[in-house]
Amino acid sequence: MSEFGGSGITEELFDWIVKTIPLGKTMIELGAGYVSTKFLSGKYKLYSVENNAKYLNVYPSTYIYAPIDTATGWYYRKALEEELPKEYDCLLVDGPAGEGSRWGFLHNLDLFRSDVPIVVDDTWRGAEKEMLLKIAEKTNRKYELFQNFGVIYI
Repeated sequence: MSEFGGSGITEELFDWIVKTIPLGKTMIELGAGYVSTKFLSGKYKLYSVENNAKYLNVYPSTYIYAPIDTATGWYYRKALEEELPKEYDCLLVDGPAGEGSRWGFLHNLDLFRSDVPIVVDDTWRGAEKEMLLKIAEKTNRKYELFQNFGVIYI
């Protein structure tokens, strides 16, 4: 049985990352877990932003604990301002968990580089797909939708 899928990233998404982002490069994932962090930390220098303490320090990643700000429904901005790396090569948006919970990313784009691919997981859900489309429009970047995820290209 494959460990991919379910509440974790799909094998298709993992394969896209490995084919596109050279091994050893630096990645940020919003939303750590037992699938993405496990497989990506073995191939990349990974920074994992997570609000749930049970997913912290499970795999060899640099974890950034960022609780959910009840006023915004997204990660506490200050935690990200202080902890995110300045240099990275890809951004995976796969958290916070739950449909529609990632909209804070759109409202905090200024925290992130504009010259790296942005991968949004779970675009089979309406809220995540709509968010990806709004980010692509706001940043004037091309995008591609796959079965379960989408990519906003440089």
